[in-house]
Amino acid sequence: MIKQTDFYFVRHGQTDWNLNRTLQGYSDIPLNDTGIAQAHEAREKLKNANIATICSSPLIRARKTADIINQEHGCQIIEHDGLKECNFASHEGTPTPKWLHDWLDGNADMVPPDVETFEHFLNRTLAAINEALENPGPVLVVAHGGVFIPVRINLDPQRQAYLPNCQPVHCMAPANGNGWVLKDL
Repeated sequence: MIKQTDFYFVRHGQTDWNLNRTLQGYSDIPLNDTGIAQAHEAREKLKNANIATICSSPLIRARKTADIINQEHGCQIIEHDGLKECNFASHEGTPTPKWLHDWLDGNADMVPPDVETFEHFLNRTLAAINEALENPGPVLVVAHGGVFIPVRINLDPQRQAYLPNCQPVHCMAPANGNGWVLKDL
């Protein structure tokens, strides 16, 4: 369960590996020119969000996105290893594999043994998000598309799983007995 407090989430900007549908995982792939432009656009969308803390994956594609967004806010950026993308181990740098759907379904028997299990990934990222939300808020989490999965599962299971590069999402905690609201900015 995610701590019930408002926060923002942004997936990093585009990389060449995103463009080519290559599995990134822990591989430290930089933003491409489009990704840098997307980060600047996200900064503009978040300029009135009064962000107090930014928590970022330490991978360069997320950290660079966080740095660009922070040009508007000038707040502390905290790197958190738990916000890294899934560890796809020896499969990183390869085209998106067919077993990825099995991984998303938690079917460990169909996934190569060196890949971080979906259950471990969910538990790791959920714990990291909750740790991030212990900081002064509103908090902005800058991470990866996979890290958005536990947000979606816990807050709005009906929402589309895919989050485009650098699409800021305002995650608004339940109020007056209502459920979470996830609003694209």
